[in-house]
Amino acid sequence: MINVKDYGAFGDGGHDDTAAIQNAINFAKSQSYPTGGGTYQISVFFPAGFYYITAPINITNAVGIWLMGDGGKYISTSIIGVTGRSIFDFSGSSVSGCENFTFLSNSGNGAGRSTIGVQFALTSNGGLNCGIRNCYFQLQDFPTANGGYGTIGILGVRSEEFYIHECLIRANVPVILSNTTQLNLSGTGATFTASSTYQTLSAGTGSMGVLSLQALSLQNYEKRQPALILNGTNSLSFQGYLSRLTGTTGSNETAILCNQYTTNMRIHATIESFSQVIRATNGGFEGNEITVVSSSVTTPTAPLVDVTGCTIRGLKLRISLPISAERDNRYVVYYAPDANANQPSAGSIIDSEITCYDISSNQYIISPNLLKNSANVVFNTSIPFEKKGGRSRQLSNSKVGAGTVGSPTSAAAFRFLQADNPASTNGRGGYYRVWLDGVIQAGSYGSAYGAVLSFQAQIIVNQNYLGILDLPSATVIILDKSVTNPSFIDINGVIVDINFNNRIGTVTVTPRMSGSSTGEPVNYEGYAEVQSDFLVYDVIPL
Repeated sequence: MINVKDYGAFGDGGHDDTAAIQNAINFAKSQSYPTGGGTYQISVFFPAGFYYITAPINITNAVGIWLMGDGGKYISTSIIGVTGRSIFDFSGSSVSGCENFTFLSNSGNGAGRSTIGVQFALTSNGGLNCGIRNCYFQLQDFPTANGGYGTIGILGVRSEEFYIHECLIRANVPVILSNTTQLNLSGTGATFTASSTYQTLSAGTGSMGVLSLQALSLQNYEKRQPALILNGTNSLSFQGYLSRLTGTTGSNETAILCNQYTTNMRIHATIESFSQVIRATNGGFEGNEITVVSSSVTTPTAPLVDVTGCTIRGLKLRISLPISAERDNRYVVYYAPDANANQPSAGSIIDSEITCYDISSNQYIISPNLLKNSANVVFNTSIPFEKKGGRSRQLSNSKVGAGTVGSPTSAAAFRFLQADNPASTNGRGGYYRVWLDGVIQAGSYGSAYGAVLSFQAQIIVNQNYLGILDLPSATVIILDKSVTNPSFIDINGVIVDINFNNRIGTVTVTPRMSGSSTGEPVNYEGYAEVQSDFLVYDVIPL
């Protein structure tokens, strides 16, 4: 272990310790492997204190160099950065990293203060298998830094097989992980090219994967940027907390931004203050699993997951909304409407499972334009359904009252949000085809006599290009029936109808009864599925 104080570092917060720290690291780099090859780690130790630095510490192109503070985050070893860029620069280094530091960049040091905490990047010399753990970052608000991204806690560029564990990071953007140096991401309003003071970073677009982010707390200054920006990442696991430390300036509501192709991502997080959990843009979103609690949001009508511009495959999404006031009138999965009112979503969703039991209505579980281009998708809600084989099918048993023997009434067997798009002036043509598989039951559990009728029904209705509905056509097949005493209770048949009001289609079932009883209850119980073919939207069971 090499001690920076043996090379003249003071650690008193007043002296400039840049040269002493760099000399200690340069000596560590100069050491040869004991066997002439392979990898082993040389530790550079920073005893407790405040180390003031005026240039990025150069740990670039190193192999097996590990920087160690004394004690852990919040206390003991603090680095005060007045470097104008990064505090520690590990670009091109492999099997290297740091632990037990507090990184400070204070507004009192003006524009000269550090704008990036720790940087890892790929160069022609390497840049893999690095990590950072048990550190605290406080970089404060600096909105014009790094091309408009502001302060960045940890920046990783094509530095794969990388981990961040047990860190609290406070910055404008706590973590950015990118497969390219070019960070011109839509929706951020910022343009930034990552670079190193000491090395040339690998050009072009490469892979950025096998990333472990565990036990993290990411906290933003202001509402300017996401807390976690993932640009072309793969095979990433995140477990932790995302929130805003302050939020009086700016309009960003996205906690996690996934740009380019994102695959094999695992997110397990609690997210507060950010109204939008994830926004995925510009490509594929494949094989990702997201389990999130979202609460204390500032815009409770914002969609939770925005996948506009993406093709989604194999998504497993589970979202909990513990605050009831934040559940209404917001989409769980959202795809922005096309500028052309006659176009469905350009993207699609297949082989996925969406779970959110807290929304008040299924019409907000997914935007209908994305549902139009969906296949093999299950929606776990308080009224679950699935979209398979071009049909949306209920997954729960619907049981509703249909009056009493002697006074039967129409039971609302199935309700759905219409697929018609009123924004289109002459492209509203299509049809609805609904199947029911149900049972009419007359008589209670304690009745002396009862009756049961099993049936299947189909009802179809056409709509023209101006949105005018034809009269429905219904077919009912009586499969079987059982009756104990037909003179007392008998079910002779069933009438199936459909009506539309305020963009809600309702299928009704009316039993045809006979018998001397006048008070026995009558119920409908069954399943429904619906097929439609409209230009822009699809049916959502309610």
